[in-house]
Amino acid sequence: MPKETKQDLPKKTQSKGQPGQSARPEFFTPKMMEAEEIKTFISWEAASRPFRKKDRSYYTTLAIIVILLVLILFIAKEFLLIATLLSFAFVAYVLAFVPPHNITYRISTQGITIGEDFYFWHFLDTFWFTKKEGSTILHIQTRLRFPAQLMLVLGEGDEEKIKKIVARFLPFVEVPYKSWMEKWSESLQKHFPLEKVHR
Repeated sequence: MPKETKQDLPKKTQSKGQPGQSARPEFFTPKMMEAEEIKTFISWEAASRPFRKKDRSYYTTLAIIVILLVLILFIAKEFLLIATLLSFAFVAYVLAFVPPHNITYRISTQGITIGEDFYFWHFLDTFWFTKKEGSTILHIQTRLRFPAQLMLVLGEGDEEKIKKIVARFLPFVEVPYKSWMEKWSESLQKHFPLEKVHR
């Protein structure tokens, strides 16, 4: 039986990685196709999360609340809830006491980079700005299950410049939607602050 020669074999599609070839267009969204070249619009360094050194009253109030809840749960013999409560209290203490490290934020034609994480524009939805712990925060709603929202600490970044750049790709929201949980949390913090407000 004659052997098959190279001429007899069916021609394969273009191999991956050959120079001069571009990826198939179905892998791109219209927003990505608009970018003729990969270009960084702006980048800056800032804290990985909003942070402000807490007053001593914050830790005192937090400790009193935790102790009271632990006593109530101990009487009710809810030992699992006690362990969960202590875990949350420890996390709250660490976040309030240990300052965050600085990371690099980058906005480009392809998407947004936060430290070592990158997000394409077509995974992102809307954006808005807030003030928290004395810092300006850029919030970006995503189309992902996790993370549902990105938070970029501006630091020394120019808010107006960043707003104009991001608005080229995403719609700006003047009044962002807040869930009932967020509204309840803000109301609780407003009426029962964990630290004294210094005026």
